[in-house]
Amino acid sequence: MAYYGDRKRTIGLILEDISVDYSKEIIHSVRMAMAGYRDLRLVVLAGIHDEEKNKSDANFWYKTMHNSIYSLEEMLHLDGLILTLPNICGVSGEEFVDERYSNFAKLPKVFLSTDVADSTTVRYDNEKGVREAIDYLVNVKGVTKLCMLGGRDDNGDAQVRKQVFIRCLEKCKLTFTDDMYEKTDMSIEAKAEAERLMSRNPDAEAVFCVNDQVAIPLYEVLKERGLTPGKEVQVFGFDNTRFSGTMIPSLASIGAEGETLGQKAVELLLAKMDGRQVESVILPTRLYGKDSLEYEMYEYTTMEMLQVDTSFIYRMFEDCFYRYSSESHDSDEVNLKRLFFEFISRMLHSMVSSSMTMEEFMELRRLITIFFENGAMRYTDPARLVRCIERLQNSMNKSQKSVNANLMNNRCFAYMKDCAIMAMSGDINRSGEVLKRGRERLQDFFIRCMEFSAVEPVTEETIIRNCDRLGLPNIAVLLFEKSISYEEIVKDGFPSVIRLMCSVRDGELRVLSPERRLTQVSSLLERTELPKCAGFAAVPIFYGSRMYGLLLSELNEETANRAELVADQLGRTLRINDKN
Repeated sequence: MAYYGDRKRTIGLILEDISVDYSKEIIHSVRMAMAGYRDLRLVVLAGIHDEEKNKSDANFWYKTMHNSIYSLEEMLHLDGLILTLPNICGVSGEEFVDERYSNFAKLPKVFLSTDVADSTTVRYDNEKGVREAIDYLVNVKGVTKLCMLGGRDDNGDAQVRKQVFIRCLEKCKLTFTDDMYEKTDMSIEAKAEAERLMSRNPDAEAVFCVNDQVAIPLYEVLKERGLTPGKEVQVFGFDNTRFSGTMIPSLASIGAEGETLGQKAVELLLAKMDGRQVESVILPTRLYGKDSLEYEMYEYTTMEMLQVDTSFIYRMFEDCFYRYSSESHDSDEVNLKRLFFEFISRMLHSMVSSSMTMEEFMELRRLITIFFENGAMRYTDPARLVRCIERLQNSMNKSQKSVNANLMNNRCFAYMKDCAIMAMSGDINRSGEVLKRGRERLQDFFIRCMEFSAVEPVTEETIIRNCDRLGLPNIAVLLFEKSISYEEIVKDGFPSVIRLMCSVRDGELRVLSPERRLTQVSSLLERTELPKCAGFAAVPIFYGSRMYGLLLSELNEETANRAELVADQLGRTLRINDKN
């Protein structure tokens, strides 16, 4: 068993494209799984996928420079790795465990969503959810023409999903042809591929998207053709990201039934770090119906409601607020599952007794208010919640005999919808305000770091003393003694020392004195001057072929959406300073 003493154990999460919803979901689930461990810290190293490898393209060199962040893994003292990649810059998963990559070989690691021989992996059961969706489409809705927007050749799950799709069609006595399939890069840039697929299959009744991302350009193509997802064409994706619930119409998607990839990966990795033997895991999946493909897994039967069955109420909670069980919750938080049981059971009792007083109604409103004010909407999709409420409401209305109880319960249902709308509206307004403030702060940074006069020339120190205006509340900026070229990175890797220039804690800037800045890259995470965070994303600061340093940003939604942009702007500003 490994001994770590009093120091924090650091887990590295290596992925690509930090801003895409799949990566956000992985980061979120890993963070939640680690939340109960005070001795754990997470570091995310995220590059950018580049399939073409076209060296004459500026995008290729930008992505190549960005992907140099993976070199940092060998320099940090990591205790375990979670990898979502089938390859990193052309190096396959099998090669990571080869003796040529000794650092990868010696570290405990878990691979996500990919096959790596003789290694611990966590994958979704691609077959179960896809089979459930296709069986429903063919045998219940009578669909006979299904197509698929697939994924990359180097993505193991994408290829498995294609084969599952073909097998499911054959099992349903439907013929698969190559015209019914179109490969994509699995990103939102797949509009041309979606157009080709629909041009070859104008009579398509349903489209399976290899992930939720490629459904976005498909929606655009369908809209241009006057088709609506969920009406003329049924659409479903994979991964069931939070974004799928906010699409218009909301996207049906296949996702985890219970534990998430991140949860299980952390569990297995910690066991390996403690020296225990573990086995690879395949997690069950199910189809989560939404507007683009309406589908319900459970029925709300009259008998269960009349019996006010406890398991029925909890099942309804799990069905609707399905993300709740995969999150960690502090002991002082409101137990939303128990609170939901409290007001729903009271409503069902009123249905059975055919009566509800005004006092009881006001108490139910109070409980419902507490439920939504404590973040219930984080664990569901708006369209799914509305459908669940309406199904329960319709079933209760059919069963009730008392006009009074019927009226009061319907008012409770209406209030639940109002609270949900208000909660979502509040979240949208807060997100808009955060975005607006971030944009204003970044603009202020540019103004202060531009050369307007010779009286106060802009220097590296000027830039550092304005880093609190970058718009991210918890960051650290680390710079090399001098910028290094791409060729130097390839030849020698990252420099072994770096300067911790400043940190921003809760928006407050702390600039280190020159004599305290220098630190070994291998021990930079131990510096007490860093913001107090459970995890960081490490983002390279570069411009062109010159690397300037690293931006460490606290792991949250803002980091995923803005950290790369902020690092890019820092790189440009430092480059201008260099030239001056």
